[in-house]
Amino acid sequence: MTDEEKKEFEEFLQWKKERAAQTKAGEKDSTIPSNQESKEVAPEEIGNAGKANYSIIGWLVIALLIFFVIAGITEYRKHTSTSLQTHEVSQVSTSDAIEEVDTLAEVEVATPEPSIVTWYIRTEKDEMTDTKNIWASITSDNYIYQDFPYEGMTRAKIIVRYMKKYGYDVLIEISQGQIYGKEYNVQNYITARFDEASPKRYYFNEAADGSSEVVFLNNRSDFMKRCKQAKDIKIDIPIWQEGRPVFTFHVDEPLVWPQ
Repeated sequence: MTDEEKKEFEEFLQWKKERAAQTKAGEKDSTIPSNQESKEVAPEEIGNAGKANYSIIGWLVIALLIFFVIAGITEYRKHTSTSLQTHEVSQVSTSDAIEEVDTLAEVEVATPEPSIVTWYIRTEKDEMTDTKNIWASITSDNYIYQDFPYEGMTRAKIIVRYMKKYGYDVLIEISQGQIYGKEYNVQNYITARFDEASPKRYYFNEAADGSSEVVFLNNRSDFMKRCKQAKDIKIDIPIWQEGRPVFTFHVDEPLVWPQ
């Protein structure tokens, strides 16, 4: 080892000793408390400080509880107010709707006009003669019930017909059953009354095809003339096993024969 290296080594050892001495002195200094740090705290002060801390914490907890309670009450009041408003609006809307429906119902009941009862007119073209066939008819307002085998309602019908090859005809028809009047027993007639006029007999002939539900009146021109004047017509018809039931017909306008 050279002299220079020995010198450096000795300087290092000297520095190390000084460093160790300084470190030891620092540890002693740190163990000596200062006046503030060495000051002892009285037990009463520690208790008072603890109590103060607990008191602050307690008040904070109470304040938080009060806050949450107030917030909950406020939210409940908002919800209740909204529900009541919605319920009131619903009630008002329902009431308005009911009132509107009632108003419409009253209007609908008040506005319909009564239908006018008239003769039913039907026309068709005759393919053989290129002329127009015309039927005018009305159905009885009332009906009768027949026994077996014609069970159910039976109505009568008056038909005025025009066909070029036959001319004018007046037919009396029932919906079911048998018109039984025969010439030999002088029962082949109906009795008709127009408005307040006196009843009048009209004799009839049976249908050419043997149908028992329809007959043809003989004095058709007189019957048709009275139909053009009357609004109320009554006729009795001889029906098998039913006697002579009376059928009534009402129209608001007398028969208007089409041109």
